[in-house]
Amino acid sequence: MDQQTRGRYALVPRTLIFLRRDDAVLLLRGAAHKWFAGRYNGVGGHVERGETIIEAAMRETYEETGVQPTDLALRGVIHIVGDPGVLLFVFVGRAVGDIHATTDEGTLEWIPLSALANMPLVADLRWLLPRVLDEQREIVYATFTFANNHVEIRTPGGDIETIELDT
Repeated sequence: MDQQTRGRYALVPRTLIFLRRDDAVLLLRGAAHKWFAGRYNGVGGHVERGETIIEAAMRETYEETGVQPTDLALRGVIHIVGDPGVLLFVFVGRAVGDIHATTDEGTLEWIPLSALANMPLVADLRWLLPRVLDEQREIVYATFTFANNHVEIRTPGGDIETIELDT
């Protein structure tokens, strides 16, 4: 770290994508080697050097699902506190075509929206999914701070919510 960057945030840009089809959302059940093994999450990953955020979202979606998303829209920007931190760009789009059912990352499944409350989701998705899937809402902005067995979620309006993490 040089004199000009000392004390500034270091953030890794990442993408998280949720694809919709009718009244269902495509989720990835994490493979045994993933940090979210057995739990459901969206698809996504790092933004590669030289790539735009939207290019990364398109690439990650294709790599993990085998389909090109349509109508991809930015629905959230989440700052995950850390060293380095993560700046997570959350997209929602539509899927056309057949998906890869199983990948190195895990198993992809279409989950009915009505079943989400009973699914073993990654803990912060219980807060995030209803907000980003609601097309009537503005883009979601929040800061997530993970500590011990919980995540603290702060929104620009000053609201703070704490979610217990599954152990």
